[in-house]
Amino acid sequence: MAKKAAMPKEEQDWQAENDLRTLIEAEKIKGDPKRLKAAMAKKREMSKDLKNVGT
Repeated sequence: MAKKAAMPKEEQDWQAENDLRTLIEAEKIKGDPKRLKAAMAKKREMSKDLKNVGT
């Protein structure tokens, strides 16, 4: 199995900051029932679309 190359420090920092922004945004969405409902509806819609890919 191939080993992953180590990420440069700057890239690790950028990834950590980006992950933090993603987690913060996810908490905001979870705290807003309207946004959460819309996101879940979009998830269901996209899941159906993905099932049709390649068929």
